[in-house]
Amino acid sequence: MKHGIDNGDAGRANTSDKRVRPLRVLALGALLAVLAACAGAPDPAGLLSEAERYRQKGQFKAAIIELKNLLQTRPDHVQARAKLGELYIDAGDLPSAEKELRRALALGAGPARILPALGKALLMQGQADKVLAEIRLDPAHPDQMEVVAVRAEAFLALGDTAQAKQLFELIVRKQPAFIPALLGLARLAALDGQPKRATVLARQALALRPDDIDSLRLKGDLLRLQGDTDAARLVYSAILALRPDHVQAHIDLANLDLQAGKFDAARAEIAAARRNAPNNLLVAHAQAMLDFREAKYKSSLESLQQILRVAPEHMPSLLLLGAVQLALGSPQLAEQALRHFLKAHPGHPYASKLLASIALNNQQPDVAQTLLDPLLEGEVEDVELLSLAGETAMRARRFTQAAAYFERAIALAPKQASLRTALGVSRLGSGDHPGAIAELEQAAALDAGATRPTIMLVMTHLRDKHDDKALAAVVALERQQPNNPLVHNLKGGVYLSKHDVKAARASFERALTLAPTYVAALDNLAQLDQAEHQPERARLRYLAALDKEPGNSHLMAALAKLSMEQGKTADAAAWLEKASRANPEALGPAVLLSNFYLRHGQASKALALTQQLLTSHPERADLLDLLAAQQSSVGDGAGARDTLRKLAELQPASAELQMRIANTCLLIDDQPCALQAAKKAIHAQPAMLAAQVMAAGVLTKQGQLGQALDLARAAQKAHPGLAAGFKLEGDIRMAEGQAKAALAPYQKAFDLNPSGPLAILLHQALVRAGDAAADTRVLAWLQAHPDDLPTRLYLAGSKLAGKRYPDAIAQYEHILRRQPDNVVVLNDLAWTYQQQKDPRALNTAEHAYRVAPGDPAVLDTLACIVLDDDIARALPLLQQASALAPGSAEIRYHLGLALLKNGDAAGARGQLEQVLNSKQAFADKPQARALLTQLNQARTGRKDG
Repeated sequence: MKHGIDNGDAGRANTSDKRVRPLRVLALGALLAVLAACAGAPDPAGLLSEAERYRQKGQFKAAIIELKNLLQTRPDHVQARAKLGELYIDAGDLPSAEKELRRALALGAGPARILPALGKALLMQGQADKVLAEIRLDPAHPDQMEVVAVRAEAFLALGDTAQAKQLFELIVRKQPAFIPALLGLARLAALDGQPKRATVLARQALALRPDDIDSLRLKGDLLRLQGDTDAARLVYSAILALRPDHVQAHIDLANLDLQAGKFDAARAEIAAARRNAPNNLLVAHAQAMLDFREAKYKSSLESLQQILRVAPEHMPSLLLLGAVQLALGSPQLAEQALRHFLKAHPGHPYASKLLASIALNNQQPDVAQTLLDPLLEGEVEDVELLSLAGETAMRARRFTQAAAYFERAIALAPKQASLRTALGVSRLGSGDHPGAIAELEQAAALDAGATRPTIMLVMTHLRDKHDDKALAAVVALERQQPNNPLVHNLKGGVYLSKHDVKAARASFERALTLAPTYVAALDNLAQLDQAEHQPERARLRYLAALDKEPGNSHLMAALAKLSMEQGKTADAAAWLEKASRANPEALGPAVLLSNFYLRHGQASKALALTQQLLTSHPERADLLDLLAAQQSSVGDGAGARDTLRKLAELQPASAELQMRIANTCLLIDDQPCALQAAKKAIHAQPAMLAAQVMAAGVLTKQGQLGQALDLARAAQKAHPGLAAGFKLEGDIRMAEGQAKAALAPYQKAFDLNPSGPLAILLHQALVRAGDAAADTRVLAWLQAHPDDLPTRLYLAGSKLAGKRYPDAIAQYEHILRRQPDNVVVLNDLAWTYQQQKDPRALNTAEHAYRVAPGDPAVLDTLACIVLDDDIARALPLLQQASALAPGSAEIRYHLGLALLKNGDAAGARGQLEQVLNSKQAFADKPQARALLTQLNQARTGRKDG
């Protein structure tokens, strides 16, 4: 050792130490690096402890920073990942929480800790179904109550209160002091209308842990539900005293301020919450709600879109999105959001009312009624709900029911003029004009500034021919609103009813003095001008108004209408095109122009314009509806079907729309499509008779008679007083070949709705069943209904088909006495006369020919009658008939006979070969085959000879 040291020391002055120095430098560098690492590396235990300390103080941002520092050097630190996920839940950054908790699981974290937290993160994002699918008890740990609790919360979120209650009670039996279960049972009690029990359970939880934030918050929520907002505010403030950075408490206080209309105070609370948790979904939702309440709908929509991008199942945001889209004038998008929400929360009052209002605007009162019915059970003290129910009943023309709803609403809000007006309108509908007038007068007295009740009152008086009362009402309104052009226009209408044209014109002109571009008054004056044959005066008046407001598309449309009334189609098109160019973003002028093009034979222009509009407004239901109608009108059934399907995506609950699709599909013989659409209509509206009949009819054609019969029975059950379901069963039995089984349902249908078509069906079933008295039934009907010519024509045809010629003649002659030029009757009667060798056959056939010289059946009958005596006339008649109806085997057979009679055996053979090769069934087919055989034999004989 001594020797080595000496060598080393000696080497310091020797040039040979160059070989050793690099090793010494590396060793020193390594030592320094180790020392630096030991001095600056984060201590995992220390950082975890520091993060927990910040978390306990509610300083989530600081806690998250500590954990991120740790994970920068130790990315696989399981405990840090798990704790970071939990912190993100506290901060409300739920997508990040889910991500970190799943990473912790992947790194081997114990499910007992991670699964409850992951379940909470999923629940807060509105993904309760994922909780039930992924968060499950480990069989090795059956007593893991945290997992049971989060599954119970998921059931509660999905509306399965029974399952939720069962699980919460299971937990409490095993662990009576388990606070989350007590709080869950308290929420269930509140939902079940048991506020006292809910309060007891919340107090029980607080007794176990007085500073438990969740228990305190539930206490505040219960106080708020009971209307004690001041006490609720104290509780939420107490939470902030314990945890100053608690985001949810700030949001709860903001919600109280929003409820009270204190928007500035709410804004301050939301700002405080955002400082603590800038990425919190609840903060974004609260901001969206504030913007909505302040009518800042676009800002609200932006916040909601941000939330739903990261949490597409966040139910409160979906509900608010529905309200915002409705306020922005996008009812289709609103409907999508609300239906999504209602799938998770069936029967939710606010969502149901919004969706019902959309259905009413779509002219679907039955859909609205279905949504409102569950809300109207028991005692109802919701004025808005009762008013909406009244409007729904009125749209469905159930005026007595509408009046009852409005009366209940008025009992809750007796000074609300709009309710009195609505009640007056409903009384009008039921024919109670005195009651209507009384309500409208009260409405006008309650709100002197409201015009609608007075307008309705005036219209009622006018309908009752009480012109003086109508004038008195409008004069009273004029005293209140002397400068309202609408009032003067209304007054002009009353004077018109009194036939005082001069006073009417003066009132309309007064309205224009107050509002020079008021279209209603301009239109009324234009009508007066037209009546006085002064259309140019009307045109100049419109042009003068247009000078004051050059871009007014309503005035341009009025000028177009005026041009149309004068027959100036080109001018009308020019005005509509100008209106559309002047308002490129407005749909109204473009839609008018598109319809104009269609009505005037420019279908390609109409379709191109509507499709162009849809490019910029792809989810406008009215445009899709217009395009489908235009496609149908030009014969593009497949295009109309596809367009209606797009419309159905926007209105998935519309049974009527599905029936339009079904009918369109039938027109293009797309039976699978028709059946699918009819079934969707039934799903949307189970008792929809038209859909049941449509679906059963298609199923019958497809041979699926069992399913068709099920639908017929369902129709009978849903509509026992209507004939349709029983007729449907009869049709199905006939399709099965069971005529006897069809008799009872046909008879039931006939008893419910005696009619010629049902008498015919009953007769057909009796004939097929071999009932000798079949004719007696239909003859009895005709004796009681001698003017039912369609049924008599059916019976005549039945007699003719059965070769009961005298009976057929009697029926045809009866019809002919009432309809002397009925070509079908003339033709069939001529044929029947011919079979009886009745000399009247020729005159009758000639009569038919004079009425319908281009009808192939008439030509055929006349030719057959003259064939034996006048081949020169018969042959061209048959050639013409065959050219008009080339697919008729019977006419072609007759042509073959005529050719043969005229000496053209080869031509006859050609016609007969075509007839027999077509495989078309006709009465004379055996004779045609025999004749062709004879011709072929004759030809062979000639060759042999």
